[in-house]
Amino acid sequence: MNQLIYKAFISTFLLLLLTACGTPNTRKDLQNLPSLIEIVALDLNQQTIKLRISHRNQSPRLDNQLSCQLAVKDFAPITLQALKIPDLTTFATETVQSTFKSTQLNASLKQYKALPYVLDCFLFSSTFMKEHIISKATIYRIPGEQNSYR
Repeated sequence: MNQLIYKAFISTFLLLLLTACGTPNTRKDLQNLPSLIEIVALDLNQQTIKLRISHRNQSPRLDNQLSCQLAVKDFAPITLQALKIPDLTTFATETVQSTFKSTQLNASLKQYKALPYVLDCFLFSSTFMKEHIISKATIYRIPGEQNSYR
């Protein structure tokens, strides 16, 4: 009986030891993710948009330029003014402001409290790969204001 318990203990120990020494699960490198761009604020009266750019990578990004198109609801896409972005260091976040021209958008969106949007951007850099970033989300009207969303 003692030998049977001893053999079961040794077998269990060897099984656990072999399992623990097996190959590790391969996981995506969480330190080098693509950049993220999202709308912080949209002002239809002044025709400005404020964007937050999150550089989620260990490598710095220098000499940056951003070009975007914004599609809101079922309206035609609006091309935003191209922006020169400050250098992005490791895991940096920047907030930038751009302007757009659209009289149709200003008059038509006053009735909506929530605006689903698609932001289609290209982020160019001299020291980093070109990134194509597509953000889909919803912004909401600021209470008490007619044409401001966040």
